[in-house]
Amino acid sequence: MHTASLHNLVDVEGPFVSVFLDVGDHVDLRWRAMRDQLQAQNADAYLMALAHKAIASGVTPRGFAGRALIVGDGRVLVDQYVPVPPSGYTARFGRLPYLLPLVDLSEPLLPHVVVQVAEHGADLRGVDPSGRPVAVASVVARRPGRRLDAAELADVAEEATTLVDRLGASLLVLAGPVAGRRSLRVALPNKYHHLVVEVEGPADRAVLHLAGRANQDARRVVVDRFRDESSRLTGRAVHGLDPVVRALEAGDVETLLVTDTLVGSREVDGGRADEVLPLRAVAAGAEIVLVGGAVRLHQDVGALLRS
Repeated sequence: MHTASLHNLVDVEGPFVSVFLDVGDHVDLRWRAMRDQLQAQNADAYLMALAHKAIASGVTPRGFAGRALIVGDGRVLVDQYVPVPPSGYTARFGRLPYLLPLVDLSEPLLPHVVVQVAEHGADLRGVDPSGRPVAVASVVARRPGRRLDAAELADVAEEATTLVDRLGASLLVLAGPVAGRRSLRVALPNKYHHLVVEVEGPADRAVLHLAGRANQDARRVVVDRFRDESSRLTGRAVHGLDPVVRALEAGDVETLLVTDTLVGSREVDGGRADEVLPLRAVAAGAEIVLVGGAVRLHQDVGALLRS
C-alpha cells in the first residue's frame, strides 16, 4: 500500500478510534457491536460519537461495501471506502491509529468496465483502481419492449470500449443472460476480446477474484525481491523488530513487510508493534505490504531498504 494519503496522521496526538466495517447491510447492528467493543476499551465518548455520526450519515456508493474510519484530535482524519469489504468488523481505541486493516483492505482493484446486459438495454460502469465508479452509461432499445438490435449492440460496444480506453482498463466484464453477453462480445472490436470475462452472477465478485490474483502476483514480486536481497547480503533487506525500527528511524525503509500474525503484545517504545511500525512507515514515506506466510520474517516484520 502506498502511504502518502495517510501522512496527515503522523503529527496528530492521540488517542484514536479506528474502525473498519462492511457497510453493505445491517450497519446499525455492526455499529452497536463496535460501540460495545470500544466502550470495553474505555474509548473516548466524543470520538465514538464522531465515528457514529460519520457512519450514520454516509451514503455507500454503488459497488462499494467496505469503509475505514480513523477519528482523533476531535475530527475524522480518515474516511475511506475500500474495494474489499472486511469479513466482519474491527474497532480499536488506542494511543496511535491502527492502520494494518486499511492496508489489507485497500489493495487496488483492476481498473475495469462492467456491462450488465439485459434484454432491452445495457448498463455500463467504469471503475478505477480504488473501486470508485468514475463513469456510468446506459443504452436502451429505441423501440420499447423490443430487444437490442445490431445497431444498438454496436452502440453498447462503442460505449464500453470508450470507457476501457478512458480508464486504461485491463478487464471488461460482461454480465447478464448468455445470449445478450455473446451478442455483445461479437459486436466488440477484436482488439478488446482478450480483456473480456463473462460472468453468470454478480460482476463485482468476479472482479474481486481477479484483482486478488493480481495483488498476489504483486506481493510475490516484493517477497522474491526480499529473498534475493537477503541471500545477496547486500544489507538492503532486514527483519526482526530492532533492525526494522532502526531502519525506520533513519528513514531508510522503502517497503515495510508485515505478516498477518504481527501481534500487538510485542512492544516498540511502549506502544503496540502493530500500531507503531505502520505509522512510522507512513512518516518515512514507505510502502506497507502484508505478506502472510509467503516468507518467514523474524518477529513477523521485515523491510526492504532504499538503494
